[in-house]
Amino acid sequence: MKVTFPHMGVSWVGIRHLLSEIGFDVVVPPTVTKRTLELGTKHSPEFICLPFKVNLGNYLEAIEDGAEIIFMVGGIGPCRLGYYAEVQREIMHDLKLPVEVVVLERDNFIAEISRAVKSVGIAFPWNRLVSLARFCLAKVIFLDELEAKVLKDRYRERVKGSCTQLFEQAVKDVDAAKDWRRLRELKHRYSRELADLLLEKSEEPLKVGLVGEIYMLIESTVNLQIAEKLGEMGASVERNMYSSNWVREHLIPDWRMIRHARHIERLAKPYLPHRVGGHGLETIGFTVEYAKHNFDGVVQVLPLTCMPEIIAESILPTVSRDYNLPAMTMTLDEHSGEAGLVTRVEAFVDMLRERRRAKEVHNVASRAGN
Repeated sequence: MKVTFPHMGVSWVGIRHLLSEIGFDVVVPPTVTKRTLELGTKHSPEFICLPFKVNLGNYLEAIEDGAEIIFMVGGIGPCRLGYYAEVQREIMHDLKLPVEVVVLERDNFIAEISRAVKSVGIAFPWNRLVSLARFCLAKVIFLDELEAKVLKDRYRERVKGSCTQLFEQAVKDVDAAKDWRRLRELKHRYSRELADLLLEKSEEPLKVGLVGEIYMLIESTVNLQIAEKLGEMGASVERNMYSSNWVREHLIPDWRMIRHARHIERLAKPYLPHRVGGHGLETIGFTVEYAKHNFDGVVQVLPLTCMPEIIAESILPTVSRDYNLPAMTMTLDEHSGEAGLVTRVEAFVDMLRERRRAKEVHNVASRAGN
């Protein structure tokens, strides 16, 4: 029985391992390409958000490879994620595609997986499912933590592109890892190898926070590699969203993640006192946190028509003014081009660099005056 799921950053590594061990024949959606976007856009409502279109393109390509079942997570609140599966199911029904959509709701997620597995006629022991889910999550956590280090330190790479190549190889090795011992070996290995790729830090880099809608942040092929471009321009980048963090906050609870989420809510409260769906609140809360940690600027990335992020976008200028923190918003859809994005990002980084220089000159002058 062939199954598939949406392509979302490196989360496919854990999902593939989980479904394969349960007994499914897994069709991993191809990396998002222009064709993926064209397929999804062709069959989607015109004004639906970009992640919906890309997900649908994922499914159509996977169905071409024989997928019979689609696993999709459910959603709650004002974000349209909660409607994805239902609308996509109707679209594929209209296209007369022989595929079943199985929605995994957030409440009691492991039990939801067990229920879904039973519904398609597979028996899998509960105790094995729990331990298997932990291992699969550990795979994604490792890759997310490695990616965070790469984003933070890419500006120091000796050879342009070497950090990206290292991360791509790590994804392949972690995908092939079958046990905890191998995963621990890979952690030690890639920690050493990343350090070998980097120059010694000679000066404090520009620090840029990357916030916005989770899918647009995690899927670099959709956000036109904005984090990589910032790093190549000399910025140390910190991204506020990773798929493993979301899982540990909403699906397989980790109290460290939940405590930090509550901390971010408190930071956002003066500007946004309640949730508005999606990750609008996190965009504001993390912007405040980055300001408190002396970041030089923040970039918000969102898909066109995303209501939660549009609300956050309208609040960002106030946060920017209150904390004297420059913020830039990048709104992307299927028509967005790399050249325009690069031009805007370059201008933003140049502005941050000039602000840094002006601040340093002012500080020197102030000390001389004293």
